[in-house]
Amino acid sequence: MEQEIRQGKMDLHTHSHYSDGDLAPADIVRCAQEAGVTLLAVTDHDSMDGVAEALEAGRRVGLTVAPGVEMDNRYDQELHILGLCVDPDHAPLRTELARAREQRMERNERILRQLSAAGYDVAPYLPAAQGVTTRQHIALALIRAGFANDTADAFQRFLRRGTPGFAALQRPGPAHVIALLREAGGIPVLAHPCHLRGNVHAIVQELVDLGIGGIEAYYTASSPGQTALFSSLAAQHGLLVTCGSDFHGANRPVAQLGCAWTPAPTLDQTRRTLMQRL
Repeated sequence: MEQEIRQGKMDLHTHSHYSDGDLAPADIVRCAQEAGVTLLAVTDHDSMDGVAEALEAGRRVGLTVAPGVEMDNRYDQELHILGLCVDPDHAPLRTELARAREQRMERNERILRQLSAAGYDVAPYLPAAQGVTTRQHIALALIRAGFANDTADAFQRFLRRGTPGFAALQRPGPAHVIALLREAGGIPVLAHPCHLRGNVHAIVQELVDLGIGGIEAYYTASSPGQTALFSSLAAQHGLLVTCGSDFHGANRPVAQLGCAWTPAPTLDQTRRTLMQRL
């Protein structure tokens, strides 16, 4: 137990105001330290703009920060892949992230036009974004305009497929994303697998064949049964087991820093692997 306390918690999935969180990277580092986190990854959507700030803040307070990113994938359902310990200066990755940001901007403009045409003009209520504007910002605008009760209501009635504000986002497939993250020196990790639909065994096998390196078995919304399932799949395929809160600050209060961490031998091994990378 003394070793566990000395090592502290890990949180390998967090978002700053450079995507859809509400805190600056330095503030996430400060809050993480207060929560007992000693190894943190800032993994903004399609952006690594906050990594340098997080690294510097980590050095100041003695908290280890792993450079990270979260990338959407073209798939028949929502599929996100985290990149841990990636090189933020890797030119092809920076090019892909810039392209993704432009596509998000175009998608957001389509959403706002569609919502306005349906009688829901939320553009004046859209909160300013430091980096990548996401659907989370549009959900917050719907709430501020009085059209939605909370973010879950906003997504359910306005932003999911079949609703007035749905617009598809064109993204590369997982083969490209996984290869790119590996080329950037990172470990590609399947994010929040508890959200997957259908045959998760087949999906994980497909991603393993493409070179996935880890799976987020410990996650804020995962049940104990799901954690056991994805930990078992990780052992079966030789994947790292990671833990992540998916912290967004006040934009997602249920996900608190470090809340997905638990003392586990698999997570100890992941810590050793990441520390060697860093």
